[in-house]
Amino acid sequence: MKKNMRLMQQFSVLGMLLLMVFASLVLLSSKDIRQNSLKIPVAARQPVVVLELFTSQGCSSCPPADALLAGYAKAHDEHVIPISFHVDYWNRLGWTDPFSNSAYTARQQWYSQHLPNGSVYTPQLIVNGRGEAVGNNRNTVRSLVQKEFTTKQTGTISVEDIAIGKNALTFHYKIADADLSNIINIALVQKQATTNIKSGENGGRTITNHNIVRSFISQPISNEGLGLVNLPVSFKASEYSLVLYLQNKKDLLITAAVMKDLQ
Repeated sequence: MKKNMRLMQQFSVLGMLLLMVFASLVLLSSKDIRQNSLKIPVAARQPVVVLELFTSQGCSSCPPADALLAGYAKAHDEHVIPISFHVDYWNRLGWTDPFSNSAYTARQQWYSQHLPNGSVYTPQLIVNGRGEAVGNNRNTVRSLVQKEFTTKQTGTISVEDIAIGKNALTFHYKIADADLSNIINIALVQKQATTNIKSGENGGRTITNHNIVRSFISQPISNEGLGLVNLPVSFKASEYSLVLYLQNKKDLLITAAVMKDLQ
């Protein structure tokens, strides 16, 4: 009887040891799975697509394009960043767009010197710096966005230490796997604004614009650095986002982008 008890105790101890070994193997295996799952190769990263709409409140063809861009903005897809630049060359026709800026007109003209079409018009939408379409052409825009999702995109960019002062916003950025001959574009965008148009081609209409560029600057990049943008009058952090995107100076291809709400 005592002998049987000893055997049972030995089997019990052996079973416990085997159970502990098995549990250790399971933990090691699951740890390896977790570690491997974090090692996402560069080629497997889904590109971030930047949509730059050149628009104006004084252009009767622009509201449908503004609405199309609004659809992308409301989707809150981290892989699609839609922003709108309000140009100033429509201001002479009876309505001064409060968000217009000659610098945004100059940016559109800069694009015209490199894109195959070579035209400057509204509403014009540039997709990732190389695709171009009439901004209200839903099917063409969707096709260009989907095309960009299939391309390889290098580089990552992150933003931290955002500080909001009286007249300017500063931040620290870090860049990895990017060509340091690129430029970094910094855009402060107002998420939404509604305007009652009193004259011009859209006189009598109420227009809501989304992701309106209110401040914009381009500068050389390094692996990490500081950025600064001026704040517009009546700035409220909850109404704004910060957009950073890297762009090749030669072919204008956008290689990395990030959008961050300020509150």
